Amino acid sequence: MKFHTLMVFIGLTLCSLTACQTVQPVSSTLRDWQEWATPEPTDRVSPPQEHRRAKQAMVRWLESHMQHEFRVIDQHFVLLEPEFTQGASIGSKANQYVRDTLNGEVHIDDWFDDDNYLLLIWKYSDGQQPRYLAFAMTRDPLPGTDERRLVDYLELAPSGR
Repeated sequence: MKFHTLMVFIGLTLCSLTACQTVQPVSSTLRDWQEWATPEPTDRVSPPQEHRRAKQAMVRWLESHMQHEFRVIDQHFVLLEPEFTQGASIGSKANQYVRDTLNGEVHIDDWFDDDNYLLLIWKYSDGQQPRYLAFAMTRDPLPGTDERRLVDYLELAPSGR
């Protein structure tokens, strides 16, 4: 028992010294936005290790699609419930939240512009500088997920080329 306690103590000490985090906290803006647009149980948060390739592909597509004008600085992935068919309603609620809560406006609307993803980008001000939020969703369910579609709530920053 003493050995187990010692190992836990050493592990916690090492973690605190290196400032490691097991899960990086998502910004409250993205979390609040997601909860407004798709409240439980319509979706569930997707842990970082889950569907890693699909998430990376979505981010790469977004940055490429935007001709590298923006880079992703924060993201919050969720999986919709199996066979969810009201994707447009989520986009509408996401738009309502940014417009009404953050006083933002649609910056880029590519809702029906791609074979794989749906995308909306908003611009708003936090009082200091313009900020950008994006909503991306897979058109089709991810393989092996019982017909779940992936949704990503993102914060973007100009890439500063």
